[in-house]
Amino acid sequence: AVFPLVPFNIHLASFTPGPAMLSKRSGHGAVVLPENRGVLVVGGQDDDEEFLSSTELFNFDTEKFSPGPEMASKRDNCAAVVLEDGRVVVVGGTGGSDVEDIRSTTEVLRPSSSTWSPGPNMTSPRAGCAALPLSSSRILIIGGETFSDETYLSTTEVIDLASGTSTPG
Repeated sequence: AVFPLVPFNIHLASFTPGPAMLSKRSGHGAVVLPENRGVLVVGGQDDDEEFLSSTELFNFDTEKFSPGPEMASKRDNCAAVVLEDGRVVVVGGTGGSDVEDIRSTTEVLRPSSSTWSPGPNMTSPRAGCAALPLSSSRILIIGGETFSDETYLSTTEVIDLASGTSTPG
């Protein structure tokens, strides 16, 4: 069974069942798109433990999911962030042949064309990290882990899309 979205109703102080996603997934990223365009769900893995490069769009008006643009890389335990201009940046995660393949790569979605393009590489591979916008082109990446040696990271870095660089924090 596909597990449904369960929104919280603030007026009733309770959760109510919502629509099911198109794919079962765990370890995915999700962001609210600007101008009430909906929610973008990215990557994760399915119930067969297959890593996903697929995305889904949740439309607030129809309250339904539809397929989104496919990412270039499979990503589980990735982070996603929306920038002021509406671009979505997905960073890190796992996704190769096994959980030890940690990504240092990033991908940028341009909503106007619904296409992904490569972004700057991070200085360190990270999965399970957080990403926060600092400006229209800069993103703070916080913590995460490297599954290969089970090291939790206390480090940060700043990705600058304008210059195409990543700098340790």
